[in-house]
Amino acid sequence: MDDINKFILQKNKKLAHYLEPEILTLTLGELDSNCYLVSCPDTQETIIIDPGDDGSFISEKILELKLKPLCMVFTHGHFDHVLGSLELRLNFDLPIFLHKNDNFLVKDAQKSAIYWLKKHEVAPVPSEVSFISKGQILEFGKCQLEVIETPGHTPGSISLVSTSTTTIIFTGDTLFKNSVGRTDFKYSKPLELEKSLQKLFSYPKETLCYPGHGESTTIEAESQI
Repeated sequence: MDDINKFILQKNKKLAHYLEPEILTLTLGELDSNCYLVSCPDTQETIIIDPGDDGSFISEKILELKLKPLCMVFTHGHFDHVLGSLELRLNFDLPIFLHKNDNFLVKDAQKSAIYWLKKHEVAPVPSEVSFISKGQILEFGKCQLEVIETPGHTPGSISLVSTSTTTIIFTGDTLFKNSVGRTDFKYSKPLELEKSLQKLFSYPKETLCYPGHGESTTIEAESQI
């Protein structure tokens, strides 16, 4: 997977001309978490954002649509956004990217899911992961996503930005339609969340936002709440 890592992670390298990605939303698990298959329309190379609790279903969709998955990216480490990763790793041998400050949550994801979902059997998350941070570019075919850090809900929350014809942001659990991420966890920081929201609100008002739960929205709609 080292060769794949080198291919995907480009520090501050932007293509002069790149395409708007195709987006398929899969709502998964008991907490209705959004997984996004984000694909280059020319090459079908695909990034999987937040592979929630149904790796088998995600795999079936990838095969059905003849996509070419390159990696998984966690917007944050909560269990409902990562539990499908083991099956995807086994099926496609994909690297996993997340911010280092949320690795403690990923390590506890199996235990947290067993506790909160009252399940006896939950697949673990692979321990082999790679860390990403602000300014890094994920390149897939003729498309790109830039990593921005949006902590507050969790210490290592990130968002992923595409700025082609339309600006698109995958906001994880930082920003939802008509709501924002919870900050009642012991590791959450409300002031950091507010700074992260202001960072998101600095994007053009027509920017499309794809959150970790619920429907898509726009920066214009959410900045007025």
